[in-house]
Amino acid sequence: MGTKWKSRLRWGAWLLLFTIGLSGTLTFLSQWDAYLGKSYFDTDEFQSEYNTFLGYLHISEVSNLTGDEMKERITVSDEEMEEYRFRYGELSDQINSIQEQYRPQLEEARADHNQKLESYYQKQRDKKIEDIQKNFDSEKYVKEKVKKEKEKQIDHFIENKQEVKRQFKQWNSSFDYYLQNNESAEVFTNLSSSNKQDAYQKLNNGNMQFVQEYKSAKDLSISDYMPPSDDTGEGPNYEKTVTDVLSDENPVLIGKIGVPKSLPKTSMIYEQYHMFKINQLFFYIYSSVGVVGFAISIWLARKYRLLGAIGELPIKNVYRKVPIDLKVVSLLLFVFVLLVSVGNIFTFTLYGDYSVMIKNTLFDLLFTSIIAGLILIQVVCLRAEIDEKGLTREDWRNSLIYRLWMDVLKAFHSLGFAFQILVLLVIVFASGFGVGFIMYNEQLIALYLILFLVVTVPALLLLLRKVSYLNRIVIHSSDLAAGKMEPDLKAKGNSPLAGLARNINTLKHGVKALQKSEAKSERLKTELITNVSHDLRTPLTSIITYTELLKTPDLDQDSQKAYVEIIDRKSKRLKVLIDDLFEASKMASGNIELVRTKADIVQMLQQALAENDEAIEKSNLQFRLSFSEHPIHANVDGQKMWRVFDNLIGNALKYSLDQTRVYIEIEQRQDEVIISFKNITKYELGGNTEELFERFKRGDTSRHTDGSGLGLAIAKSIVDLHEGQMDVEVDGDLFKVIIRLDAV
Repeated sequence: MGTKWKSRLRWGAWLLLFTIGLSGTLTFLSQWDAYLGKSYFDTDEFQSEYNTFLGYLHISEVSNLTGDEMKERITVSDEEMEEYRFRYGELSDQINSIQEQYRPQLEEARADHNQKLESYYQKQRDKKIEDIQKNFDSEKYVKEKVKKEKEKQIDHFIENKQEVKRQFKQWNSSFDYYLQNNESAEVFTNLSSSNKQDAYQKLNNGNMQFVQEYKSAKDLSISDYMPPSDDTGEGPNYEKTVTDVLSDENPVLIGKIGVPKSLPKTSMIYEQYHMFKINQLFFYIYSSVGVVGFAISIWLARKYRLLGAIGELPIKNVYRKVPIDLKVVSLLLFVFVLLVSVGNIFTFTLYGDYSVMIKNTLFDLLFTSIIAGLILIQVVCLRAEIDEKGLTREDWRNSLIYRLWMDVLKAFHSLGFAFQILVLLVIVFASGFGVGFIMYNEQLIALYLILFLVVTVPALLLLLRKVSYLNRIVIHSSDLAAGKMEPDLKAKGNSPLAGLARNINTLKHGVKALQKSEAKSERLKTELITNVSHDLRTPLTSIITYTELLKTPDLDQDSQKAYVEIIDRKSKRLKVLIDDLFEASKMASGNIELVRTKADIVQMLQQALAENDEAIEKSNLQFRLSFSEHPIHANVDGQKMWRVFDNLIGNALKYSLDQTRVYIEIEQRQDEVIISFKNITKYELGGNTEELFERFKRGDTSRHTDGSGLGLAIAKSIVDLHEGQMDVEVDGDLFKVIIRLDAV
């Protein structure tokens, strides 16, 4: 247990070192241009403060215009007049706004029958409407209004000027300056001496941390700088108006502005300057430690194979079960969090509490170390999985995106149904959204109610109807699964639900047909066992009986000979039955191989007839043959196909009515060979011809003939193995067998 904990602590320490190294390295790469060899006076923060100082200097010292002098310099442009006219919209919009503003007050006055108050509101409304119309009708009128607005802004500026001067005094401790008006020779300085030589001596680089000198008349146009404005809340800020007026004054100054080395703590830029120096020191320390720590962590990881230990963690078995796209997204997300967290580990700022920043840094280090560890675990597990089996198609099929896409495809398999449901849901959603909308505009309630009754209610009813129909289908399918053969579902139209109902009805009818087929199969199986037992027991009983008779003492020779002949005949009969049963079983199981060759079907049938010639002669049947003069070839197993013909000829000899004809025809129709056997049956067959192909099924139901009942079953099995077709047709007592084979 101790060794295990030591290993974990060792790995955690390395992870912390790696995080510090990564953070320090990224800090150096991202902020070296801001701190490496730079000073506070190179920063944007100082430049912003410097510009603010110039703005205060302009207002407090350089500009001497009074409020009346500034008002005399006011100009109004066409653009400003257009902006004023359309500040609150078009003329019609502004008039409608005024009318809507006074409508509730007028309605309340009318309801109280207060004509005096109503007349007052009407006059106020009409006065404002008239004023707005004049803005659009008279250039002089609107120009005067814009001018008055600017004068009001200048008045506000003059009132605020004293506050600007007060704030400017706070900047005097931050900057020393000596400036002279290039035209009037007026001097502006906060130094004790107004002598230029003494001032420049004090403002040299040895006494200052920062010095900005303006030698040319074009270097410093003080009117370009304005202090932050104070928004009056009426129209635009006064800053633009004041800037436009003062820009005409445009005094150009030459001289020097500097920041003294002995910067007092009350200075406006002291805190920023101090924080920059501390941040710069920490930048050097943290970046150096980070770069070295990053290099050491990489060296340790390679030397002690620390990443390999991750692959032994039990979490890898759980990780394998995660979909591939979720693994990738998770890894990218954690990398993004890591980069953000690393960037925030040490935030160099010129503001804020330094102790709080240190606490936040320690917390960020711990958090980032955990994120880095999770990333390393994911990378190692993912790489091991890819090295082991690669990215297979099955991985992508198990991804969330692929499964979601397949769900979408299945949802929109029937576009009509999916579109209907989507439209209904949009209508319901829009109705709910409309409730919130009319809360802010009560005048639309009537329109909303009409749309709700005409559109939403029918949509809801249609949606409920489809859900009800789907539930009926679900209940019906559950009843079918429980074995309850309910009446058919109603299936109207061509909707997917109607199609599903029809498919369920079809399946139900198929189940019924299957049940009938199983019942018939059970019946035929019972008959098979009965027939097999009867057909095998009959010759076997005879053999046993005559064998016992042969054991009789003093049996004469003639009887003995007769008994042996009976036993021999019954034994051969039993052998035929067993051979036929064995062959039929092989045929039914498909456990037989065909040796196909190109054979002449006509010649093969003639051979079968020749071998049965003696039996044909003994019978009182007449065989009528209809063959083609030319050979008719098929790709068949000659021995097996001969067996088919022999069985059919034997079947005709056994079951044909005496003194009738047997017709055998062979013809070729395009790519098909058609062989037919027709005879008049001795026994009544009934209407179900399919049962004649069952094993041990005979036309002689009394089973007095010598047939085994396997002839047609064996013949059909052989034809099926040849991928042919064998059919039986019965028309009264006319029995017809038709065989179809592919011609060659």
